[in-house]
Amino acid sequence: MNEQSLDLFDLKRIKINHTKAELEQMGKQRLKDVSSKELATFVPVKRDPVAAISQTEAKMIPELLPLRHQRMTASRFAFFRGTAELMEQDMKQQHQSGIPIVICGDAHVNNFGFYASPERKLLFGLNDFDEARIGNWESDLKRLLVSIELAGSENGFAPDELTKVLELTTKTYRHAIKNANKLSLPEVFYFSFEIHDMINSINQFGDAPSQMEKILQNIIKKSQHSNSEEIVRKMGTINDRGQLVFRDNPPRARHLSPLQYKQVVAGYEHYRDNVRQDIRVFLANFHITDIIRYSVGVGSFGTRCYLLMLTGIDGSHLVLQVKEAMPLRYNLLNLKVQQAIDNGMLAGRRIVTAQRVLQSTSDPFLASTRFGNRSYYVRQFRDMKESIKLERLDLPSYQLYCQTCALCLAMAHAQSPTSPMLRGYLRHQKELDTGLAQWAHQYVQQVDKDFRAFQEYVQKNG
Repeated sequence: MNEQSLDLFDLKRIKINHTKAELEQMGKQRLKDVSSKELATFVPVKRDPVAAISQTEAKMIPELLPLRHQRMTASRFAFFRGTAELMEQDMKQQHQSGIPIVICGDAHVNNFGFYASPERKLLFGLNDFDEARIGNWESDLKRLLVSIELAGSENGFAPDELTKVLELTTKTYRHAIKNANKLSLPEVFYFSFEIHDMINSINQFGDAPSQMEKILQNIIKKSQHSNSEEIVRKMGTINDRGQLVFRDNPPRARHLSPLQYKQVVAGYEHYRDNVRQDIRVFLANFHITDIIRYSVGVGSFGTRCYLLMLTGIDGSHLVLQVKEAMPLRYNLLNLKVQQAIDNGMLAGRRIVTAQRVLQSTSDPFLASTRFGNRSYYVRQFRDMKESIKLERLDLPSYQLYCQTCALCLAMAHAQSPTSPMLRGYLRHQKELDTGLAQWAHQYVQQVDKDFRAFQEYVQKNG
């Protein structure tokens, strides 16, 4: 099945009426049709990176584009993070396994991190789903591998060292798929990677470096203070009417016009109709005290993103992020205009569904909404959310982190009913470890070309 045919997020595409054994056999057949050697063969691409980026940015806020460009030109890895549309289009030119599952679509090494379960446990896993779709599993793994080389190069790791990390990452993914295939469906569904389990289980990759153990312990401590009250304390101020509001910091943080404010409030009311009933009851304790447009990230910087300050009847606070759900970049160049519009209006629902599938447990406040002819999704802002700063990792810790990401990615992929096909395809395919490492090396050269072209464009056009 060619990924180009998967235009929309249709979960019926992964509902296949076959047994686990039959699906595994179908995966073995796919290997005969598209060998692991072909899958690891880089097919050169020809396209205008600046034109593709401009097409994406045409839907963003013009005022924010200079700052977005500044962030993207900071490094090759920053550029890679901000241009998912380039690799997504390039993947269509590569050999594809034709095994459809729910994928992240942007599984680079910085899109993994820690987040809170409803029980307030700290979990590790994927944390960005804006490009999630039904697609081929290798799209996620290849993006992870390319990002590992880019981020590792910035850390000063040698090419041969990074090759080993890439090979171990693919090996870890393969073994995790194998182990997931041995579990029962409930065991896969309830799998989670709680931080203390993570500290214990990473020893399967070898003795955990002391630096990594120290980092994880610090994350546990920091996460306890990452909540709405801390956000209000850092980002809030008292205005001239004595009201607690967000602090302006244009162009990144800016208060809204009366019309925009009214639209966001309407979107919040629509959100409350979509959220879980227990959360809807809980939100009845709160009222909106301020709204600000607040841009985040690299790839999504420039999209419409808002923070809502809610104040409870007891004076406590809750900060929600209302983030624009863009149409799939993967589809924009292929869909007809009306299809793209329809895709965009369903984007919030797509992202929420994918997050709930790919994460072991999700933010209870997560739900979609619409306003101003655009789609959005809502979640808590920075609630116990933490990430590992890659630039601070030594080589053993970096290798361990990358293997951990591969394990989490495999378990996320294992949630799809078609995942036994992955086991059938990957069985005894050790050559993929070196093959995909070489594919990643070659694609990094493509990133270099694109990065230089974009730098030249920014220098000329500002």
